[in-house]
Amino acid sequence: MTDNEKYLFDLNGYTVIEGMLSPDEVAAANAAIENHIDTMRIRPREQALNGESPALEGEHGRGELGGMLHWPEPDCLPFREIMAHPKLVPYLNEILGKGFRMDHQMFLLSMDKGAEGFIFHGSSGPGFDPNQYYIFKNGRFHNGLTVVGVQLTDVTPGDGGLIVVPGSHKSNFPCPPDMRKYLAHQENVRQIVCKAGDAVIFTEAVTHGTLPWTSDTPRRTLLTRYTAGNMAYTPSYDVPEWADERERAVMEKPYHTRLNRPTLDDGE
Repeated sequence: MTDNEKYLFDLNGYTVIEGMLSPDEVAAANAAIENHIDTMRIRPREQALNGESPALEGEHGRGELGGMLHWPEPDCLPFREIMAHPKLVPYLNEILGKGFRMDHQMFLLSMDKGAEGFIFHGSSGPGFDPNQYYIFKNGRFHNGLTVVGVQLTDVTPGDGGLIVVPGSHKSNFPCPPDMRKYLAHQENVRQIVCKAGDAVIFTEAVTHGTLPWTSDTPRRTLLTRYTAGNMAYTPSYDVPEWADERERAVMEKPYHTRLNRPTLDDGE
């Protein structure tokens, strides 16, 4: 992680790894998804995420697809590689510390044209959430739950999709209700523009959400949430038998690194 990237993560609450996946890696992941597309769940109206905001309403819910780490080979392989991708590891080592772990299982968030947005949310100010936070102390980052979104399709200006309120991870006040609904202060909201293969990393403390999707090309984002090695936000899971040494390091149950927790070095 370069000095510029560290500065921008501290400033904004997120960073983008450009070209984390090669075109071949993107193609392999998309091909595997197509083989399982009939199992995708479309979020029903009674589970709408738009917070009853007219600015975030859509014609239908988003698509959600999970379980890709457990798909039969070869369809599972692109996603197992992404889970602890060599280009991702140095960033998570810096943001979460060595011995970081995958907390939430990976899933695909899909948005076709007309999909609704998601009311803005985040755990910054005024209280302290011991599971979702951002602190900088003694020259290093300390983060709670942290999200990695890997783009499998392009996101261009005006398409919608992921937004953040830059700098809100350090806010001491709650986000105004009208702003959470994208009804006010829109000039402070930033849509994250990415190419297929880019990855967005952001702290759950930063105010973030989703704008309705307007593009004819569907949005496909792989979402995985990570924590420091001694933390768990969701109930921990058993490491599957298929996991190799690298995958086991990322899927290990929560405990402190000083207890010989396996770690991944930069470049591994």
